[in-house]
Amino acid sequence: MLNYLFRRLNLLSINAFILTVIAFIVTHWSNSNAATDVNYIVQYGQYMSSILQGEWGLSTIDQQPILSSGLTAFASTLELCFIAFITATIIGIPLGIFAGLKRNSLLDYSIMSVALVGLALPVFWLAIITTMLPRWVGLSLPIDGGISPIFEVPVISGFMLIDSLLASDIYQLDAFFNRLAHLILPAAVLSFFLSAEIIRLTRHSITVVMKSNYIKAAYANGLSNPQIILRHVLKNAIPPIIHQLRLQLSTIISFAMVIEIVFSLQGAGVWLLSSIKEGNYLALPAAVLIISGAILLSSIIIDILLMILSPLKRKSLYAD
Repeated sequence: MLNYLFRRLNLLSINAFILTVIAFIVTHWSNSNAATDVNYIVQYGQYMSSILQGEWGLSTIDQQPILSSGLTAFASTLELCFIAFITATIIGIPLGIFAGLKRNSLLDYSIMSVALVGLALPVFWLAIITTMLPRWVGLSLPIDGGISPIFEVPVISGFMLIDSLLASDIYQLDAFFNRLAHLILPAAVLSFFLSAEIIRLTRHSITVVMKSNYIKAAYANGLSNPQIILRHVLKNAIPPIIHQLRLQLSTIISFAMVIEIVFSLQGAGVWLLSSIKEGNYLALPAAVLIISGAILLSSIIIDILLMILSPLKRKSLYAD
């Protein structure tokens, strides 16, 4: 266990070093006033000292600290990803289970056809089409912005849904529901892709588990389908799904940033795009460190949780 943790932390430190080097190069390239007569190793040491102290520079747009602006923007992106992931899980896992249990049936073909469409459609195109949806069907959903300008919600946690709840003494729950309304369409677009991916992964995992010998033994012992599915199939099928979704973290966040730009949702995508347009190039290395660092940490945490939950993962700790 400790050896496994050491290996994961060692991997984290190596990746973190590579990320900081990339961020340093981008910072040095974007800073025209950087000293040229100082050794690069010395400059990197000074850069790392500033990073560790939280001094990431000031924005040229509003003179606000880059670190706080980046974290606030990324929190909005994580909020969108979380809502989309919960929605996709509720939709995708049951459909994937049905497709896996009824493989090569009409139900399976129907579910997988929808999933393949979700995987094939470009996310930005679907987001643009979705902005027209309220007008087509007569819905009164907002299609741009993160929250109505009439609400001045103080930034406390960076997560607007949480901050709007904390401001309930001012706006009751109006700000919270307004923020939620602004997230419905962007989350629907992202969850459509996620649902398709979860359906595909769940179907494959269910199919593999159903072919296992212990499932055949469970049928031979007279267990019913619901008992087999709940006791054995889901227990062994879910960990591989989580593992594969862990590998999709960067793709999910990238899609979320693209969707934010289409819907003018104030997240990491809009923050990074507006910073580049305004010549605030310090946002580039900050985005590299914040987003990549969050993906690395999340990946390792998920890997450790899977190791705790999955017997097969624990067994792999002792493999050469």
